[in-house]
Amino acid sequence: MIKKFVLDFKRLFYWIDSFLLKVPIIGPRLYLRQLVKFTLVGGLITIIDFAVYIFLTRVFLFWRDHYLWANFIGMSVGAVASFIANKNWVFKNQGKKVTAQYFKFWLAGGVGGMILYQILLMAFVETLFLYDLLAKALAALIILFFRFVLQKFWIFK
Repeated sequence: MIKKFVLDFKRLFYWIDSFLLKVPIIGPRLYLRQLVKFTLVGGLITIIDFAVYIFLTRVFLFWRDHYLWANFIGMSVGAVASFIANKNWVFKNQGKKVTAQYFKFWLAGGVGGMILYQILLMAFVETLFLYDLLAKALAALIILFFRFVLQKFWIFK
C-alpha cells in the first residue's frame, strides 16, 4: 500500500516535470521551474499544516487559546516531507551531505522560518485583528518566498 502511494507520487512528480518543461515561459528557465515546483510542494505541505491547525484549534478548546503552539505543531508535521521533496524533486540535489543540509534546513527554514511565521501570525491576529485562518494564509505566502531563497541559494545550492 505504501509502496504504491510512493510510486504514484513519483509518477505525478515526473508528469509535472514533463509538463513544466513543455510550457514555453517556464520550460527553459531553471529558477522559474524550481519556484513553481517549490510552490506546489509548499502548497501540499501548507494543506497538511492547515489541516492540523484547524483540527487542533477547532476541536479542542485548549488549542484555541494557544493558537501559536497549534501553529508550531502544524508546521512541524510537514517539515520532514518538505525537506525530502525539496531536496530530491525541486532542487534535484543529490549531495551526500544530508545531515548538514538537514541541519541548515531546520536552522534557517525550520526554526528561522517558524519564528518569522509565528511573529507574522501574531502580528496579524493581535495587531491587525485578522481572522486567524486569513492571518495564517497571509503569513504562509510571505514565508514561501523567504524559504525558497534560503533553500535555493544556501541549503541545496
